[in-house]
Parts: sequence; C-alpha cells; structure tokens
Amino acid sequence: MSDTLNLESLTLRLRRFPETQQSELIAWDAADELLMLNALPQVNGQLLIINDHFGALGCAAARLNPIWVNDSFVAHQALKQNLDLNGQPQPDRCLADLEPFEEQIDQVWIKLPRNLRYLEYLLDWLNGHLPQGTTVVIAARLKEMPTTLKGVTEHYLDDIQPSRIRKKARLLSGKTSGRRARSPLVLNWQAQGTDFQLENHPNTFAGQKLDVAAHLMLNQIPTGHRRIVDLGCGNGILALAAAKANPDAHILAVDESWHGVTSCQANLARALPQAQFQVLWNDCLTDLDPESADLVLCNPPFHQQQAITDHIAWQMFRDAKRTLATGGRLRVIGNRHLGYHIKLKRLFGKVETVAANAKFVILDAIK
Repeated sequence: MSDTLNLESLTLRLRRFPETQQSELIAWDAADELLMLNALPQVNGQLLIINDHFGALGCAAARLNPIWVNDSFVAHQALKQNLDLNGQPQPDRCLADLEPFEEQIDQVWIKLPRNLRYLEYLLDWLNGHLPQGTTVVIAARLKEMPTTLKGVTEHYLDDIQPSRIRKKARLLSGKTSGRRARSPLVLNWQAQGTDFQLENHPNTFAGQKLDVAAHLMLNQIPTGHRRIVDLGCGNGILALAAAKANPDAHILAVDESWHGVTSCQANLARALPQAQFQVLWNDCLTDLDPESADLVLCNPPFHQQQAITDHIAWQMFRDAKRTLATGGRLRVIGNRHLGYHIKLKRLFGKVETVAANAKFVILDAIK
C-alpha cells in the first residue's frame, strides 16, 4: 500500500503508527482529504485541530502552525513521525486536552470520535471558551456517522451545513452557539458488585458502565504480588481491585488515553496513599525498566481508531514480557475468538487457563 497522498497541489508521505508489516491500512481517509480540499483554503487565522488520528491533518496544515489536540499518546507519536517524514516542524502546541487559548481561533477541525460523549465534551468546551460564531468543521466517513450525531450537533452548533459527499465521506460545518451540556459530562458511578466509586472523563473506555470483561476479571485478581502493572488501565478499576487484593503492592497504571489516565489518577488517589501508585500516559510499556514487575493485568483493545487489529495486543504482550521478572505473570482477558492463547504461547511458552465462559477466557502467561 502506498504511503503517499497526492491531492491537487498537496503531496504528503504518511504512515500509520506503529507500523506493521502485514497491514494494508493507510494513515489517512476520505474525511481527511475533504478537510484538506474544502476547509484548508478557508483558514485565515489560527487553526485548532482535534482528534487527527495519524497526523495527516497536522502535516497538511503545518505551515499554519496549528494548535493540535489529541487524547491519544500514540497519535502524538504518529504526528511527529509524519511531520519528520515530510520535513515539517512540530507545531508549537501539541496538547493532550483542550485548554484556554490567548489568541482568537479562526477555525476548528474535529475528526469525529467513535465516542459521542467525547464529541459532546469537545463541543461543550468550545462553546464555553470560544466566541459565538466560530467555525467548527466535523469530518467523518458516512459509515462512522451514527443517527444520534444529528441531535448532538444541533444542540451545540448553529447554521450546520453538510458538504457534498466525496468518497463516502462528509463534512458538517457549523458555528459555536454558546449552548452548554444539559448534564455533567464527567460521570461518577459505583462499579457493579464493588465498593469502588469511579470518576470517568468523557473519552475513557467503558466510561458509562463497567465492561463485561473487566467485571469478569475482578473475580480473578491474584494475590501475593508486590509490583503490579495495570496495562491499558482506563478508569483504573483493575488497579483498584489489585491494590485491594495486594495491600502491600505498588501499583503502576498505564494508558494511552489522556482521559483514561486522568480518570484513573482521580480514582486511585481517592482510594490509595500517593506513595502506593503511579499513573502514566504512555504507549503500552515503552521505556519501562526490564524485570520491574511481577504481575501485569491486561484487558487489551482490538481496535485502533475504526480498524480492527491485533497489533496493539501483540505490543502489550511483548512489552509485558520484557517488563516482567522471571516467574512473573501476565494475566489477560479476551474474547475466545481472538486466539490470545496462541500468541501468548509463542511469546512466553507457558500459558495457563485461569477461567472461561462461553465468550471470554482469562489466561496466565508465565515468564
């Protein structure tokens, strides 16, 4: 698959991050192209880009020095990689989350998130911090636009104009209205079957209720460990359970979502002394010391943006093996059909089934 985007007078080299030899997926889509063709020529001042998956938009608009915001640690790495490929400098501001800006924003681009509660958070923030009438352009492929999108955009934006469809993608252009969220977007609830109160920022995985896999994993937390990692921690539910089952352990919680680590930090701080835990925004366990843990807990994702993929799980498993001490264990939960036991057997050699039901299996891989 070519890594070159040719679009009228624009030519860019763009690669997904991390690169996988087998993948034929490209680092941009038709919605990115629409923004480059239709919206980029209309920018006359400061551009704000939100949720640019692999940095394609940041590269296309690099000469404008945009403010670039993404919740994903991996997306930040992708932007740097692709700017370097194109000989472009890093924007002055690459942020994990929105924050007040001194200058006036001329135009906002949003690649539509999979999580509409996160979109609500973004639009609510823009309405609270930017002048009424600021242009906001939302871009997505048609298949990624749920029927509920219309209600969300109409609540927060005025003068919404859909673009023509191109390559099964569309832009929705509107104006900030000043209208705010009808109810709180940072949710607090008690995890079912536990005494854990969880704060959940809008782009946190399973931020509205406990996901089924995590619920099953809560009953299978091993004891007797001192150095525990919750890999892909989300709101920190497994880290909390691990700390309860291992009261003398130090807990390291890691996620690539800024809203995930923000939620986890708040939840662990409510339950544990500060010296007992650390929360990291990171790409899996990159740069962690080898043999620095004796237990890793993991509920891996199998999507990157809209693509179904197993490379994230592979990276998690490889990083866990490097980080574990000899005799340490990686405890993983996943759907049966994903075949994690095959991957883990190849990496670790010794794999044990801890528990299973018709849909999920919990496995221990021992180093």
